[in-house]
Amino acid sequence: MSNQVQNQQVPTYFDLTADGVGFMNRPRVVQGKRGSEYFSCTIQALHGDADEKSRFDVRIVGGKAKELFAKLLEEFPDLLSNDYKRRPTVFVGFRVGDLRPVVFETNSKNDRNESVKVNTPSIDGRLLKFKFIKVNRQYWYTEKDDAQAQSSEAHTEDATA
Repeated sequence: MSNQVQNQQVPTYFDLTADGVGFMNRPRVVQGKRGSEYFSCTIQALHGDADEKSRFDVRIVGGKAKELFAKLLEEFPDLLSNDYKRRPTVFVGFRVGDLRPVVFETNSKNDRNESVKVNTPSIDGRLLKFKFIKVNRQYWYTEKDDAQAQSSEAHTEDATA
C-alpha cells in the first residue's frame, strides 16, 4: 500500500480560483510592457451579510470573457468615459484565478481635510469567465444564453447532416 502512495505523482501546479458577484469598475484597455494590449478592470465583490466588499484588480484572460468584454466596451462606450457619472452600472458574476493579495498606497483626506496616505488592500488575479453581466440592472449576458445557443447550433447541424 505504501508503495502505491509513493508511486503516485504529486501535482506540480495547484489552481486557486474564486467565484463571486460584484460591481465592475475601471474597465480599461492596457498597453502591455511587451507592446500587446490587454483588457483589465476592478471588481468590488460582495460577500458576507453586512454589505462587505473585497477589491479584485483583474486582467481578463478567458477567451469568451475577452470576447464579451470587447463587445461590452463596443456597445457601451461610456464605460471608458473619464466622467464616472456617465458610466453605466455593470454588475457581474465571475470566476477569477491566480489570486494574489497586494497592498498599495492611495492619497485620501482626513477629517481635517489634510492629505494622508492610506494602505488599500486588493486581490490581483486573472478573470477566467463571466457567469452573467447586467448593465443598468438589465441582463446583458448569461451563461444560460450561451448553453442554449450551443444546443440550438448542435440541433441545426444534426438536422442538416
